[in-house]
Amino acid sequence: MSNKANMASMIVVVLAVVCLIPTVVHTKALWELECQPTVGIVGQPTVIRCHIKYSGDFEVVGVALKNVKQDNPVFQHIIKETPAGDPRFSLVNQGKDLSLQLSDTIFSDEGEYEYYVATNIGEKTAKLRISVTAKYRDPLTSSWPVNVTDGGPVDLYCNATEGYPAGTIHWFDQSGTNWTINSILTKAIKDTNGSKSVALSSKLTFKSIDSSLAPFRCVVLNSKCVKEGETTFQIMLKQGAEKEQSGSNTSNIVAGVMVIGSLTAGLLFALLFCRRKRIQNARRASTQPMLNKYYPGKTAEPDLEGDTETGTNLNKVSLEASTIAGMRN
Repeated sequence: MSNKANMASMIVVVLAVVCLIPTVVHTKALWELECQPTVGIVGQPTVIRCHIKYSGDFEVVGVALKNVKQDNPVFQHIIKETPAGDPRFSLVNQGKDLSLQLSDTIFSDEGEYEYYVATNIGEKTAKLRISVTAKYRDPLTSSWPVNVTDGGPVDLYCNATEGYPAGTIHWFDQSGTNWTINSILTKAIKDTNGSKSVALSSKLTFKSIDSSLAPFRCVVLNSKCVKEGETTFQIMLKQGAEKEQSGSNTSNIVAGVMVIGSLTAGLLFALLFCRRKRIQNARRASTQPMLNKYYPGKTAEPDLEGDTETGTNLNKVSLEASTIAGMRN
């Protein structure tokens, strides 16, 4: 009863001003006052959109906004007079657009309201709701263990705080695949002296991580599934794994060098053998002048293994020499 009495008293004040206008129309006209649901963000301006649907001319006398849970209006403004109530509220326009602006939104502004408008063609009341939200801070990511073994187990964490109402967290790999179904989301709701917030924490578990999936993206969505923040997380591989990989590469390089070295040594040996053979052949050829000196008409060194004819001739020469020596004796 007290709420209605306060609203009635305010209306009486406004109507009293209306009655002072000589051009006021006492007959009810067909017109409507409409207000849209309003969503405000903590710490930012919020516009409460209301307008009059009427094809003719009219004149606004005054407006008032009242929270249904409070006795007195939070804001009232009789045209051409100083507004009263919460100074954060103001009337945006005085034509058909009778929207209000809330300069600095706080959580206590959330609730159901009645917006009263008095004109020279009558008065109307419309109900509206103000919802208050808070944006999440940029998410923070981490992993356990910090240094990850490729193919080993790992838990990825993403935390976002100071948001309201509760939102959600999604996970994506570098190719855009959504891994959220494998994650667990927890929500911690806080309400301290009317200041509300929800802390989101998501854990994505891999029993066997494939490092090629990295980096991962942690995306924070508000209660209306609109993205409010995103962080990219690159997993850190263990130093041992890197050393193993480096050692493997070093072993491959050493093996390659050894193979190349063996081939080079073999080639050098073959060249050395061929050179030695050529030298031997050259030495054999150099003995030919000596044979010509002692055995005229002979042009080649006898080959004890293969040149049978040459060996026979040499034997004959030796025999003749022995016969001549015997006859002299």
